[in-house]
Amino acid sequence: MKKVAYWITAVLLCGMPTGKLQALTLTEDEPVVVYYMPQTQLLLTAEYDEIVTEVGPFYQYSERYLGTKDVQTTAHRQFVLQGVTFMPIACADTTRSYVLQDKTGKALLLSLSPFGTLAGYNLPQPTAPKPCCGHPHQPCPSACEATIGTPDTRLMPLLEEQLMASSTAKMAEGAAKLIYRIREMRLNLLAGEVDKVPADGDALRQVLQEMERREQELTALFVGRRTTIHHKQVFTYTPHADAAQNEESILFRFSKYYGIVATDDLSGEPVNISISKHSHQLVSPEKSGQKGLPTIYYNLPGSGELTVTYGERELVSHPIEVAQWGVSVPLNSLLLNASRITFNPLTGALVSIEK
Repeated sequence: MKKVAYWITAVLLCGMPTGKLQALTLTEDEPVVVYYMPQTQLLLTAEYDEIVTEVGPFYQYSERYLGTKDVQTTAHRQFVLQGVTFMPIACADTTRSYVLQDKTGKALLLSLSPFGTLAGYNLPQPTAPKPCCGHPHQPCPSACEATIGTPDTRLMPLLEEQLMASSTAKMAEGAAKLIYRIREMRLNLLAGEVDKVPADGDALRQVLQEMERREQELTALFVGRRTTIHHKQVFTYTPHADAAQNEESILFRFSKYYGIVATDDLSGEPVNISISKHSHQLVSPEKSGQKGLPTIYYNLPGSGELTVTYGERELVSHPIEVAQWGVSVPLNSLLLNASRITFNPLTGALVSIEK
C-alpha cells in the first residue's frame, strides 16, 4: 500500500509520546485517530458600573418650590468595579498531539470533543457546545460583553404652558404645580374621591405606577438624576505551560474616571492576576507504558490557586486545574476490551471506567 507523510506537532505514535516536530509515515486506509491534550484557558468577566449624575435644570428653585436642599449641583461620571468572575475553558494543545494506530479498529471507538481532546471511549459523540466570543469550540458564558441600562435622555416632561413660560423661574413654578397636582390626584384616587374608579386592581396599579413615574420625571428637574449603567467585559488568560512556581501579570487597568483601560494606561490602577503553582509527584509515563500494544494516553492535570486583586481588594481566590501543567499517562490497553471510559475534555483527566 502507499505511504503518506504527515507533519504533526509533538506526535505520539502507537501511544508513545515525543516532544519534537517530526515527519510521521502512516499507512493509507489504516485506522488512525489524532487527538490532543487540552490547554486550559480562563475566561474572566469583569463587571463594573458607570454612574452618571445629572443636574436638574431647576435645581436653584428646589428649596423654594419643593422645600428640599438635597439636590445635585454638579454633573459627573464615575466607574465602580463590582467584581470579576472566571470560567475555565479549553482548546487543543498543539504541542501535545497524539496518534493512535490500531489495526483492530478500537481507535474508531474514541469520542473527541469539538476541539480535538479526548472525551471518551466506547461512548456516544458528545454534543457540540454553542460558539461564543468568536471561538467556535467553546461554551458561551452568561454574557460575553453587555451593557445594561441607558441614561434617560428624553425631553423635559412639561406641558406647553410650562415650556412657553417667559423665564426659567416661571417654568420651574409650572413644573412644581404639576408635581402637586399629581400628588393630589393620587391621594384622591386612593381615597376613592374620584368620579371614575379604575375597573379592577390591575388597572388601579397601572394608573398609580404611571403617576409615580411622571412625578419622578418632574422631580428630577429639581433634584437631578442618578443613572447606573452596568457593563461586562470578558478577558482571556492562558497559563504558561512552563510557568514557575508563581506567575503574575496585569489583566487590565481600571480607572474610576474612564472604566477599563489598557494595561499600559497609567490613568487606571492595575487589576492583577496571579496563579500559584502546586507541586506534584507524578508517575513518569515511560515507566508504566505497555510496549507493542496500542494504548490511549490521558492527562493528569496540574493544579494551582487563582487570585485576582484590585488594590487591597481580593476579587477572586479559587483553586483551578491547569491541563498544560500535567503529564500524560497511558491507559491499560486491556481496559479497551469491554469498558466505557469517560475523560474530562477540559483537563484531559480520567473521569470514570464502566464495564
